[in-house]
Amino acid sequence: MKITLSTIILSLGILMSNLYAQMPGNMSPPDFNAEKAAGIFEYDIEKVIKKLKIIDDSTKSKVSESLNQHNSKMYELSILHAATFQKLEADFDRNVQIAMRNRDRYQMNGVKAEIQRIIPPIRMQVQNEEKLLNNAMADFLTEKQNKKWLRYQDGKKAN
Repeated sequence: MKITLSTIILSLGILMSNLYAQMPGNMSPPDFNAEKAAGIFEYDIEKVIKKLKIIDDSTKSKVSESLNQHNSKMYELSILHAATFQKLEADFDRNVQIAMRNRDRYQMNGVKAEIQRIIPPIRMQVQNEEKLLNNAMADFLTEKQNKKWLRYQDGKKAN
């Protein structure tokens, strides 16, 4: 078998990449943001107006007013549940550290159950507020702008 320079270089490259690959023990713990899990976020009004290409001043003011109302509701929900969110995040972080130290994933089951019990009712409140916002926006946006709005909203939720 003839060994060429290119096979040697390729073999060394593969060996080096394997040596410098991240080991499983060096994994960073996952981040958990309770507000994000509940779907609480605020819209940047200027960005929304620019994205929807709204020119009419009366429509701009209506969109701005609706988004301000929605943002204030999200802020209220955030403040109302702030202690709960902080507790969930602290419990999650503590249990992740313990689970990583003990290499025991079952440590996370308790905090996951707590998250699944607490977050969905808050998420329902957020979804109700989004429905109110979408109904208000549909009243004064054109059909094309409303489609853009719904796409923008879906993209914002995905982030």
